[in-house]
Amino acid sequence: MSLLARLAAGSLLTAFLVFSLAPFLWMVAASLKPGDEQLIFGNPWWAASPDWSNYTKLLVSPLFLRWAGNTALVLLGTLAISLGASILAAYALAHRRVPQARLLVVALFATYLLPSGLLWLPMIKVVQALGLADSPLALVVTYPGLIIPFATWVLWNFFKDLPPDLVEQARLEGAGDLRILARVLLPVALPVLAAVALFGIAITFNDYLYGLAFLSAPGAQTLISEVAHTSVDINDAGFTFAAILLGVAPVAVFCAFFADTYAKGLGTGVID
Repeated sequence: MSLLARLAAGSLLTAFLVFSLAPFLWMVAASLKPGDEQLIFGNPWWAASPDWSNYTKLLVSPLFLRWAGNTALVLLGTLAISLGASILAAYALAHRRVPQARLLVVALFATYLLPSGLLWLPMIKVVQALGLADSPLALVVTYPGLIIPFATWVLWNFFKDLPPDLVEQARLEGAGDLRILARVLLPVALPVLAAVALFGIAITFNDYLYGLAFLSAPGAQTLISEVAHTSVDINDAGFTFAAILLGVAPVAVFCAFFADTYAKGLGTGVID
């Protein structure tokens, strides 16, 4: 690649990075501004007198800690159900004699392509029937429906392309399906599993539609649903942005740290 081409590519990537990070940097600045400074038209990218009180108030707020706990519960519960169901389904479709397995996978993946809003009304009925309305568990039983179709498709693609001898040799040695999964397939599928887990985290953390629909009591909210419920007064904007940043930061750092694993694992599982 010529020097001119490298400079052009670098400039394009830099512009894209600045464009992507600008809203995040603006929120950081807004979270450090006291209420009266939110009303002043000044430098939007930094606070004239940085004020950390928004963060200190949040960290000692029982409600914020409750929202953070609910978010962790929803995230971990969703990942456990989604990964468990997807692994078992992908293994069965790839290594058991399931009639029309490929057709089933395609049909399952087609449900992932449907707009999530189409599933909203049916899921309300399911949540009400289970008695989970206004509980974080409503999201735990809802979000896997958004993740399992794609995760199963990715894992099925990976499992079916592994050498058949891996599974057959284990069966000849008397291993059952669960042992084959745990001892043979899952160790080599770790990059793909990491990619699927990151995909699930992104879906769970970025959604606000279901949280807005299913949760209304203050103690039942997650961080995202609480922000969606909040009508922001300009004087409270710094407090709200601080809450968003404290909630987003751990997930952002986690995803950035495993970005290469996500790209490699997803490519391995998707490419047929």
